[in-house]
Amino acid sequence: MQEVITRPEPNYEDPKEVYAFFGLAFYKANVLEHGVLNLAVALLAQGNLGVAVVDINQLYESFDTKTFGHILRVAKERYSFSLEFSRELDQALVHRNHLAHGFFKKHDINHMSKSGRKAMIDELIDIWMHLSKVDRIVDKYWMSAWEEQGITKEWIEKQMQECVKAVRPNGG
Repeated sequence: MQEVITRPEPNYEDPKEVYAFFGLAFYKANVLEHGVLNLAVALLAQGNLGVAVVDINQLYESFDTKTFGHILRVAKERYSFSLEFSRELDQALVHRNHLAHGFFKKHDINHMSKSGRKAMIDELIDIWMHLSKVDRIVDKYWMSAWEEQGITKEWIEKQMQECVKAVRPNGG
């Protein structure tokens, strides 16, 4: 069963909502980027018998200075996405770059009025909705690719719990 993405309902009264929704949208862009990175690394590791954790870490580190566009190209070179989903990924990249490089420039005048801020928030929510939809699909791709390497969702969750325990040893 497909989980439904619920559209957030802003009240449009607080001018700071623009920043809150910008943060939400840009956060989701970064989560999606990391999902595509997970897929790219899994695809690069496939077929390499005896690949060790250090090798996987080096693959992740090799992307540290790369852009989302570069990471997406690597994933697309190694995986045959449907044309429709490939377009969704391309649009996600456009959204991410718009948030990073042009959103506030585009809306410089809008930010000065309530109706303009409403338009900004509505655009941010639409971007967040699209990025959320694409991210959920990408999660399935990268989890499947890692499962082919013997790394299951349960193993990933256990590792995440261990990381949380290491950061918060007393549960706080």
